[in-house]
Amino acid sequence: MVRRLTLLLSALLVVIALPVKAERCALRVAVAASFRPALEQVLPEFERSHHCSVQLSSGSSGVLYQQVVHRAPFDLFLSADRERPELLEKRGGALADSRHTYALGLLALWHPDSEVNIEQLLQIWPEKIVLADPKVAPFGRAAQQALQSLGMWSKKQLQLARAHNAGQAYLMLDSGNARVGFVAASQMQAAGRDNFWLLPQRLYRPIEQQLVIPTQSRRPEKARALADYLRSAEVQAQLQQLGYGLLPAQSGGGEL
Repeated sequence: MVRRLTLLLSALLVVIALPVKAERCALRVAVAASFRPALEQVLPEFERSHHCSVQLSSGSSGVLYQQVVHRAPFDLFLSADRERPELLEKRGGALADSRHTYALGLLALWHPDSEVNIEQLLQIWPEKIVLADPKVAPFGRAAQQALQSLGMWSKKQLQLARAHNAGQAYLMLDSGNARVGFVAASQMQAAGRDNFWLLPQRLYRPIEQQLVIPTQSRRPEKARALADYLRSAEVQAQLQQLGYGLLPAQSGGGEL
C-alpha cells in the first residue's frame, strides 16, 4: 500500500513538473491590397526575430475598415490612407497612441511602350483606363485627383473602368483586359516592370498610409512590436527600394 502510494505521488510530481506548452504567437493583420506584396517581403525577419507568425487578410482600405468597425478579430490594421485610421481612432475603436504613418504611397500609370509623351498619351488614349474605385480605395482617389489636376477627369468618365482596389486594378492590366491604368508604384516594382510613369506628387495629395491597433486586438503588445518594426529605419529603407516615398515629418498621431 505504501509502495503504491509512493508510485502515485511520483507520477503526480512528474505531471506537475511537465512544462506547459507555450501558446503559439499568431497575429492577424488587415492590410490594404496595394501594400501586401511589400509586407510579405519584410515580414519574414519579424516573424523570425519575434517567434510570431503573421496571418494576412487584404482588400480595399474601405472594406477592411468596415470589417474592423464590426469587430473582426484583427490585431493590426494597415490602411492605404490616413482617413480610416483617423476615423477609427475618433470613434474609440483604436488603442491610444497606436496610429502612425508607416509608408508613403506613390501613384503610377501603367502604359504601353510609346514614342509619345506619357501625359500626352493619356490625353489622346481612346480605350478604357483602369483605376481603383475612388470611393473605397486611396490609390483610386489619388488617380481621380491626378486626372482632375491634368484637366481630364470630366472628359475621361466614359473610359474609366473601376476596380475594387489597387490589387484588382493591377490584375486587370496584367491580364491584358486593359492597357492603361493607375496602380501603386510598389506593385510595378514588385513585379519588376518598367512600363510605368511615376506621376509627379504635385498632381495628388500625399498618400499617407497609416496603421492602427484595433481595440479588439488579442495581442496588442505584439501588434505594437510589428508597428515599430515597420517604422524602423531598416524597413523604411527597404520600402523605398520597393516603390514607396520618403516619409515626411509628421505631427500628432501620424508622427514617425
